[in-house]
Amino acid sequence: MPSAASSRDSSIALLVVVALGVFVAADDQTSIVTVLPSIIRDVGITVDDFYRSSWVVNGYLLGYLVALPLLGRVADVFGRGRVFVVTLLIFILGSMLVATAPSFGWLVVARAFQAVGGGGVVPVAMAIVVDELPPSRRALGLGAIAAASEAGALLGPLWGGAITDLAGWRWVFWVNLPMTAPIALLGWRLTRHSGGHPGRIDWSGAMLLAAALGVFTFALVDDPLAPRPLALTVLILLVGVALGALFVRHELRTPVPMVRLSMFTIRPIAAANLASLLLGGGLIVALISVPLFVNLVLAGSPLNGGWTLMRLTATVPVGALAGGWLAGRLGLRLPAVSGMLLAAACFFGLQAWDRDLPEALRTLPLLVGGLGFGLVIAPLGAAVLHQVEESERATAAAWLTMSRVIGMLAGAALLTSQGLGRFYAKAGNVEFGSPEFNALVEQAQVSTFREVFVAGIVVMLGAALAAWFIGRGKIGHNEQWWTLG
Repeated sequence: MPSAASSRDSSIALLVVVALGVFVAADDQTSIVTVLPSIIRDVGITVDDFYRSSWVVNGYLLGYLVALPLLGRVADVFGRGRVFVVTLLIFILGSMLVATAPSFGWLVVARAFQAVGGGGVVPVAMAIVVDELPPSRRALGLGAIAAASEAGALLGPLWGGAITDLAGWRWVFWVNLPMTAPIALLGWRLTRHSGGHPGRIDWSGAMLLAAALGVFTFALVDDPLAPRPLALTVLILLVGVALGALFVRHELRTPVPMVRLSMFTIRPIAAANLASLLLGGGLIVALISVPLFVNLVLAGSPLNGGWTLMRLTATVPVGALAGGWLAGRLGLRLPAVSGMLLAAACFFGLQAWDRDLPEALRTLPLLVGGLGFGLVIAPLGAAVLHQVEESERATAAAWLTMSRVIGMLAGAALLTSQGLGRFYAKAGNVEFGSPEFNALVEQAQVSTFREVFVAGIVVMLGAALAAWFIGRGKIGHNEQWWTLG
């Protein structure tokens, strides 16, 4: 019979291993934003086809969206330890495929495959913590998973930029192998005895959801130089609507659905998910536009772009802690709405960015924005989790995260197609060969980024309005909410 000390040591080792798995997956999710300009140059995307670059981000987000609600259920059926190891192996194989990508199409598919592993790590890690740790240590375990997720997301842009500067963008993905393989091996040794519970998995629902989101994203991504006919775009959107309707019909009829759709008729849950969707749209605009501005307008390196963006990501955990504290004392509505307004203020500050960018203006809006993006995490999570039974909390939290990722998916698609369309329209008016050609093109770039940041302001004001309707309830002193992803 194992001693208490041996059991405690085993619990700590398990917690460290699953937290490291979450850290690596979160790091990879955000490192792409500083690596993207280098990838674009290397895989043969021309200036005219630049809008296609959004699929490097969108492919990962689509894979992540499919994995997030599905693999938690797969882990319940087949065993959490086994599935944790499988998700890490998928992540490793996906990283190898991305690192060796010879073409753009290969890269997009490889990123989507990699995301199935990365997206599955978080819910399975949470389930392992609850399943394997004693009740007295579960809160600590979930807190460690949350901290690992935030730390990985925080360091990702700087990590990606530094490796790209030193060795090239492909090594950002090659280093995932020596980082992740030991975690998978240790995870297998520590959890190999955990069994599953036979049951049904909603594979059809997952496929319908993936198809609907993929079609909608394809409709949003368009060539700004030669846009498809409006009738064709409408037709594609109608196909997406039809697939979405089939998903809803399937979820209402299947005995074991991915989600109980009736929960979205509850006002705080609906409001929180809408606010989270808009939050995701604003967040991806900041994550992509800030390093791109540094790389394109300021001619900075990937490391420079990552260091600049880290000023935003560094204050997200601070905002998250403050949001939980304020929600327990002032209620959910005030910190949620305030966070959205701070994010809007960030975009207002970014609108003043120019070719000559003083350090204070480079830093202050991003610090404010990170604080705002973090401030809303606990109130939105609590608004949803207060409204559902304990047995549905994991599913409700996963769908709140999915709302944010769907917003990021739409935001990335619109940013590259509509934003680029605005730039091409401006640049097309510049006379080629003019003595001021370069200066005028730079001016068009700055003007386009400013218009994108104005759109960010509008989106975050809409998110603030949605957040108002989550209610004024408070987080109890003994309650902890972790919304991961």
